[in-house]
Amino acid sequence: MPTEKIQLTLPASEEYEEIAQTAIAHLAIRRGFTLPEVEDLRLIMGEVTRLLLNSEGNTENIHLNYEVTKDHLMLEAYLDESTKGPLPQKDIERFSEVVSELLDQLSIDNEKNSILLTKYRLGSETLVHPR
Repeated sequence: MPTEKIQLTLPASEEYEEIAQTAIAHLAIRRGFTLPEVEDLRLIMGEVTRLLLNSEGNTENIHLNYEVTKDHLMLEAYLDESTKGPLPQKDIERFSEVVSELLDQLSIDNEKNSILLTKYRLGSETLVHPR
């Protein structure tokens, strides 16, 4: 299977959090992630949406860009460009604490209200940096 790139735009509301979690779980299952990895990704997705919804600025949408290969799943999540306020630092610290052990790569750009993360599939041939 070639690389799949999926874009999803959801209203910035807790009501749509489950859709984001279902999407990431479905993509991971299709690419052979284990059940524990899929559950980790669902948890991570919930934390991503909660963090973005806590932005100090008003936003209409959360944008989710997924890139899925046989070896990894990458997610870029961000708010509308019109969102002015930064993500609260205490929420960023909590988010990092909760998800950092579950991910292989994590980057948060507080100026752009964006999160970039990567999870490698267990047993993938790609060399992964130790956590």
